Amino acid sequence: MNQTISSILHNRVYVLLLVVVFVMHLAGFLITPIFPILLKKDLTFSLTQIGLVLGVENIVYLAGSLLGGMLADTYGRRSVMVTGALTQAAAMLGFGISQTFWLFVLFAALNGFGLGFIAPALKAMITDSVTVEQRTSAFSIRGIAAHSGIILAGITLSWFAAVNQRLFFFSSLLFVLLALIVRITLREERKENTKQPIPLTQYKMLFYHRSFLLFSLITLLIWAFYAQFGLALPLRVENVLGSANSIGFIWTINSLSVLLLQGGISRFLLLRLNPYLSLLLGTLMLGVGIVGLGWSDRFAFLSASAVVFIIGEMILLPVLDSLTSYFAKDDLLGIYFGFANFIAGIGSAVGTSLGGWLIERLGGVGNSAPWVAFGLMTVLILALLGIFAIYAVPKYQRTPPTTPITIVRREKAE
Repeated sequence: MNQTISSILHNRVYVLLLVVVFVMHLAGFLITPIFPILLKKDLTFSLTQIGLVLGVENIVYLAGSLLGGMLADTYGRRSVMVTGALTQAAAMLGFGISQTFWLFVLFAALNGFGLGFIAPALKAMITDSVTVEQRTSAFSIRGIAAHSGIILAGITLSWFAAVNQRLFFFSSLLFVLLALIVRITLREERKENTKQPIPLTQYKMLFYHRSFLLFSLITLLIWAFYAQFGLALPLRVENVLGSANSIGFIWTINSLSVLLLQGGISRFLLLRLNPYLSLLLGTLMLGVGIVGLGWSDRFAFLSASAVVFIIGEMILLPVLDSLTSYFAKDDLLGIYFGFANFIAGIGSAVGTSLGGWLIERLGGVGNSAPWVAFGLMTVLILALLGIFAIYAVPKYQRTPPTTPITIVRREKAE
């Protein structure tokens, strides 16, 4: 394990991609932790409106992911990532000057589109930069880089005496910096490898890849559930503590937990446990963390619940990315990751929209009813994941198939 990590960290391209991940999360998490609070307190949006703003961002993220994945495979990942970063910079600037609900919906859509361009291209570049055996470790280290950016974002948030729209301008500048880093330091691989666009018929193969589609349906449920945390945590913190100022500290504690625990989780759990069982364990931790928020009445308990959730995230996210690369054909990595992000966007959109509506209908974050509902959701999702694991565990091999086409043909014959 230590030799694997040492080898990965001597990979120049991979290290540059870690820098991209760091800056991307620093820029994004200057806004993510306080976004629902800003919409609720400063702009007096209802919980349903907040859920809709977040939902629209995730819905447009779907289109951005599919289009970004296809363009990345055809014209080059670097160009797509630069376009996405500049699009997010424009969206942050728009948030900073907006005052009405519909303008926030518009710029939320723009932000989702930009993020959809960056994410699949970045993950495809990470996959290409390491060997098959290094992928799970590479995505785990990526999580550490991401949370290092979140830590700095949390510290930065704690410097601000009050949450306000000035933060959007800082975030916009960081996304411009991200675009410059990508443009200057990374090579454009697709143009060097092929001069011909990938035929559209090649992409249709994905929709005959039954195992991957079933996996995607399961991840849809996971992402819908995962999205509840980003909506519920800031609102619950504000409800319990009477202020949003502590939210940055909680995110910082979460990210420090990642730095301390991700290596051990990768070494002693992810590399030894079947990934489908890891999905079960990670989802359980998500549910315990979300439900725990509802029964927390002080900062320490809120932080502990958030750490439990983040442990679930440390288990889930590397496995989801690694399994996507396991199913994908090498020259279609962008579209596979784009489709995976498309599914994540659907799940997150449904999760945030229904989550905001559910919390409001059940009496708000100060009432126990929403948290009981989240507990029941946890049990239901775990039951479905358990059924899926019974099907998938015997079929999994540590060495991925040479191409998904082989899988498609075998499945058609069954």
